[in-house]
Amino acid sequence: MCFLNKKFYFAIFIFTFICNAQVTEKQIDSINSIPFERIVENLRQSVTIFSQNLENARKINYKRGEGIALSNLALTYYLLGQYDKSTEYHIKSFEIFSTNNMLKELAAAYGEFGYQLKRRDLEKANEYMQKAIALGRKLKDNNSLLAKIYDNYAVLKEMENKIDSALYFCNLALDIKYKLNDSLGIPFSLNKIAGIYANQKKFKEAFNYLNLSDFYRKKMNWSFGIAENLALRADFHSYQNRLDSAIYYYKLTLRTADSLHYNYLISYALENLSNLYSKKGDYRNAFENLKMFIKYKDSLDNIEKNSRIAQLEIAYETEQKDKIIAQNKLELQQRNLWLVISLISIVLIVSFTTFSYYHLKNKRERELKELEYKKELEKAQLEKKLLDEKLRISRELHDNIGSQLTFIISSIDNLEYSNKSNSNLNLSGLKEFSQMALYDLRNTIWALKEEEADFEKLFLKTNDFIQRLRSAELGIEFNIQNTIEENFSLTSIQMLNLFRIIQEAVQNSVKHASAKNISLLFHTKEKKPIITITDDGKGFNIKDCRLGNGIENMKNRAEQSNANLEIVSGEKGTTIQLILN
Repeated sequence: MCFLNKKFYFAIFIFTFICNAQVTEKQIDSINSIPFERIVENLRQSVTIFSQNLENARKINYKRGEGIALSNLALTYYLLGQYDKSTEYHIKSFEIFSTNNMLKELAAAYGEFGYQLKRRDLEKANEYMQKAIALGRKLKDNNSLLAKIYDNYAVLKEMENKIDSALYFCNLALDIKYKLNDSLGIPFSLNKIAGIYANQKKFKEAFNYLNLSDFYRKKMNWSFGIAENLALRADFHSYQNRLDSAIYYYKLTLRTADSLHYNYLISYALENLSNLYSKKGDYRNAFENLKMFIKYKDSLDNIEKNSRIAQLEIAYETEQKDKIIAQNKLELQQRNLWLVISLISIVLIVSFTTFSYYHLKNKRERELKELEYKKELEKAQLEKKLLDEKLRISRELHDNIGSQLTFIISSIDNLEYSNKSNSNLNLSGLKEFSQMALYDLRNTIWALKEEEADFEKLFLKTNDFIQRLRSAELGIEFNIQNTIEENFSLTSIQMLNLFRIIQEAVQNSVKHASAKNISLLFHTKEKKPIITITDDGKGFNIKDCRLGNGIENMKNRAEQSNANLEIVSGEKGTTIQLILN
């Protein structure tokens, strides 16, 4: 927290206590209107400030000030992860706003509570959000309030997988905020739209909206918003399987959230870091982050808090219904007595249940850890066996076949030197053949040794092959191009088979088609990677001609690589397409 913020809060705190005896409605409203970004960046100081403001409002019987102070405390405790206290203050604010016919404040409180319930009870969250929208639309000068409610309601629609509805409400909110020039609210809508596009794998659009949101939040220098944007950026990289980039941004999120005491974001970053390190095979870091995540998760979601929250929600709904039928003080006293007895019973039951739960939980955690260690050991052993086998095959190919081919080339050099006058010896052709065999062998070793293969590596290897053909001065114009933006992963076997198919297709065009132009295009269609090879040489009738071993081998390799091989040929020119499924 910057020094200016400390001075700001200290001044408000001292002012509140000094003016305690002569506090006015205007002073209470001023403190209640502290900006959202100041609250979230100074959560613990905010609890003290709003608690004192609540007391002052009650002393002068200022109901509106009391209700908004309760709402601010509910928000602050929610961001601190204390959901039971948050729910209690929300319910008290509902009672004040409803009793005093403060509809705008009630709509805002319903919307905030509905949004906070989304991960605990989605059905009830929808119920409160719909109440908020219905109230908000009846009010005048409601644009700012409706924009916030629409934003939060869009999140609920996305959680229900109703994408069109989510985008509709996000754009409604964004239009309102642009009209109001709401620099604080605009990034919230932009982030929600970015998240929707990312879930649809439209990452270009998602990053565009996120970058625009970053512009607004960095311009305002709002730490809380910047932390949320870092988490969102990490999510997008994780969706694209960019593990190192995702880990980098989750670590930045963790440091920023920890400085803000933003428990939910801390827990979220730790869980994702554990999962990403596990994918990378870094089990030590995965385990350390998992331990820290469990610690935070237990502090936020234990049984005692959930029971308390459920009891408070039921108590509020029961009280609202009882107000309709309860007419006298005796019934109210009886209900309160029943509630006290019930609470005592619940405390006793929860105490016993909590003891049993933690005993079973500790036992289950020990068993899970032992099972995880066993699985990690088995996985590591299997990966080592696979790596050893691939290295053995590569070594065999290099040490045996490679040394033999090298010996052949060396022997041919010696023979060529000593038999220059003997025109019957075609040693140059034999040498060239042996060099090509050695080149193919190295390509095989290269493919087998690749741990993580992808289309970009395949394109680079193909480009190297084409450059070799260009240097041979065959009188053929070669054109190779890659328009694939998203990288697709391949196994080493797929990489080798696809490269061999490309080699065979190009060599057929060079040797048999008398082509003058050969083009290779790496592109996508309907989100599938495609390799298209085209020449302008002599074609052939696919139906009439007998397919040779070369084309049969190409088809077999394509089938092994989970790809479709399509050949189109006429009187002039041939096109071959490899489409990966």
